[in-house]
Formats: sequence, structure tokens, C-alpha cells
Amino acid sequence: MSDNNRRAEHLSAVQARILDYIIRFKDERGYAPSMREIAENVELKAVSSVSHQLSQLEKAGFIDLKDGLARGIQVLIEPEGLARADSDTPVQFGDAAHVPLVGSIAAGVPITAEQNISEYVPVPRALTGKGDLFMLEIKGDSMIDASIVEGDLIVCRQQKTAENGDMVAAMIDGEATCKIFKQRDGHTWLLPRNSNYEPIPADNCEILGKVVTVLRKV
Repeated sequence: MSDNNRRAEHLSAVQARILDYIIRFKDERGYAPSMREIAENVELKAVSSVSHQLSQLEKAGFIDLKDGLARGIQVLIEPEGLARADSDTPVQFGDAAHVPLVGSIAAGVPITAEQNISEYVPVPRALTGKGDLFMLEIKGDSMIDASIVEGDLIVCRQQKTAENGDMVAAMIDGEATCKIFKQRDGHTWLLPRNSNYEPIPADNCEILGKVVTVLRKV
């Protein structure tokens, strides 16, 4: 199981309560609670227990402990529907994938390498299907006739191959782009969906993944 799947699937009930409390506290006050405040509000007797649970949350990728201090907690993932159970059984967050939103892409490393990821976005699995996923933000208007505009988020399933007509994310000339994949007469092309743009010769492109859904900010 990948690290991303481990992050998304479940936490213990104690960890879920701690994460929920941290998120609500920061929303209300603008900074993170102390370990003692966490202990008092999630009914843990010892501050050392809080420290252990925070370390587990950090290892799972939900938080970043700045200099090891609770006040410096940065929440990296905010799962929807945190359940507040009274036992230590795993708390499921529902059928959602926490998809890494990729910013700049470093050459020579996997697209979902940590240095490429700006945040994780929860997306219902009903929209994505199975597989290893990543997300890119659309720049420009080359896909506007496919109803994809600047600022949209495309969710892609990682794969190295594509079929004619697939909408793909691909690397070409050091940049990631979203286009329609086309092979013709022994050559590969990346086709825009805007008559103002020309097809891109792409024999040397790298297919990063197939687009499985598009999200729009409102």
C-alpha cells in the first residue's frame, strides 16, 4: 500500500479527535493549540501521549510539526467528516481519495515525489475510479472547447501509455500539458481543443497519466 493510500484510509479515534481539535482551534484562533490544551480537550492524561499521537499524525502526512512544537503545527490534510468515536478502532473517512496536487515538476523524479506536491485534495472515489492519482491545475485556454478552462483541476490516473482520443497529462519540452493523445502515420501528436492552437508534434513526449475527472473552483 502506498504512503498516500495509508494517509487517506483511516486514523485511530484518538488521532481523529486530535486532528479535528487542531483544525477547529486554528480556525477559531489562527494558531495551533499547545500540547496541554490538546490533552485536556481530547481527554488524554499525559502530555507525552499527545506528543506520541502528534508524531504518528506527522508520519502519516496529516500534519507538519515545526521544530517539534505543537504551536507550530501545520495541517497538511483536512479529511472531510472526521468521526469522533469513543474507541481506538480505525475511523474511516468515507470513499475518498486524497489526491496530490502537483505544482512544479522536477525533472528526473516521479511526478508525485514530495518536492512536487503542494497539497492533498480529497476527491470522491466515485469520480476517480481506482489507481494512483495526481492532480494538475490548468494554465491557459488550449482546452476550452472541451469545457476545460484556466484554473480547473484535472485529476489523472498515472499511466505511461494512452490510446487515440484519450485526454492525457504529458511532459513535453520540460513542461506538463493537458491535451488529446493522437497517433497517426507512425507519429504522436498532442491535440488542443481550441482552434487558435496548432497540434503539437510529440514523438518524444512522456505520458504522465490519463485524465479521469475535472474539478472547477467556484
